Amino acid sequence: MRMYEIIEKKRDKYELSKEEIEFFVNGYSKGEIPDYQMAALLMAIYLNGMSSEELKNLTFAMANSAKTLDLSSIKVPGKYIVDKHSTGGVGDKVTLIVLPIIASLGVGVCKMSGRGLGFTGGTADKLESIVGYNINIPINDAIRQVQDIGVCLISQSPELAIADKKIYALRDTTATVESIDLIASSIMSKKLASGVDKILLDVTVGTGAFMKTLEDARKLSKAMVNIGKLAGVETKAVITSMSEPLGRNVGNALEIKEVISFLLSDETTLFSDELRDLREVVYEIAAQMIKMSGVCDDMEKNRKDITKAVISRAAYDKFIELVKAQGGHIYNVYMDWVGLNLDMPVLDDKVKYLKEIHAQSDGYIVSIDSKKIGEALVALGGGRNRKDDKIDYAVGFEFNKKVGDKVEEGDTILTVLYNDKQKFEDAFEYIESAIYIDNIQPDVVKALKTKPHVLDIIDESNL
Repeated sequence: MRMYEIIEKKRDKYELSKEEIEFFVNGYSKGEIPDYQMAALLMAIYLNGMSSEELKNLTFAMANSAKTLDLSSIKVPGKYIVDKHSTGGVGDKVTLIVLPIIASLGVGVCKMSGRGLGFTGGTADKLESIVGYNINIPINDAIRQVQDIGVCLISQSPELAIADKKIYALRDTTATVESIDLIASSIMSKKLASGVDKILLDVTVGTGAFMKTLEDARKLSKAMVNIGKLAGVETKAVITSMSEPLGRNVGNALEIKEVISFLLSDETTLFSDELRDLREVVYEIAAQMIKMSGVCDDMEKNRKDITKAVISRAAYDKFIELVKAQGGHIYNVYMDWVGLNLDMPVLDDKVKYLKEIHAQSDGYIVSIDSKKIGEALVALGGGRNRKDDKIDYAVGFEFNKKVGDKVEEGDTILTVLYNDKQKFEDAFEYIESAIYIDNIQPDVVKALKTKPHVLDIIDESNL
């Protein structure tokens, strides 16, 4: 078998066999196939796509290219171990809210998260804005932690799906990242290798996501759910909007602060308009994960239990338990706004400068371009262009206004927190073009203010 013939076959739109796929996956993993040949094959896949059978075989080959995990020893109230994966976005702190909620309700979660690259943030980076938090604990320790407290949140293991890591790095430099087939196989190979029983996918769509249209988000969701079906692992995709930054804060330490605020909400605050977008996504994903775990099949009850977990502080206590278990530094302080002495994580959140960005005219905020806000964060130093870039965890944005809000000239739309004046100037170019204000009709305003953030749910029933 020759790599040249495999490239030629895919170039000419023929289906690759299981043996051919395993040949190039294993060969590239071992360094036996050069980058230029793999790049040519990836471009052929990008242009011509893959059949369902090819996609299954590619995913399985990458999942089995290194060790796989066995989580069967974990015993928790939930019957199944459920994993969550987000395709990424701007201001996406959903994982950090959902996991302590569902863990407090008996769902066991062993979650591996990645770092941010480009304009989308990474959960691992957000956690490392907590001083002392160890994202790199060994997998055996992580399993013991899930058994002890129901949850761990660690970095992606370098020992899993080695082929995917090498192929992804090549895709990133060969203009083949956007391939739905290659995205689906990349995500699912890591999930299948992690040894979980069920998979919940948060597939984001909009300016701040890789999928720009709902049609493409559905295609990706169906591809991944079908792979899960073929692997015998129940997989469900929740398609969520990333047309504007999710929540009110963007930036690593700032998003941890927003997580804390959400988990300390009373019932009035929890159901306020200010939390609507974040609450909608959190509730749907958390309720689905509870159901998939076998803890409770009743979605309405799950939603009520989520509310109880938040307002009783059980979810917040679980969050602090997670932080402590992985070495995060904690201090105790009396919080006036909740009237309690609370343990709080120590954050790397020191900034030298604050700058308010004001509305330049009267009207309504019609759009906030998530991608440009993400690019502005990178420009401030809060994200990466390259994997080895050092992050400034403290910088970011606090939004006073969101899409659909009325503004008058001079109103503060957002506040920029930064440490470098030149980086602020670089970021300001993105910020300035990210926000669009216009005079619009009341019915349009209403549509903007009430638009759903959970757009669709894909499972085996609607493939």
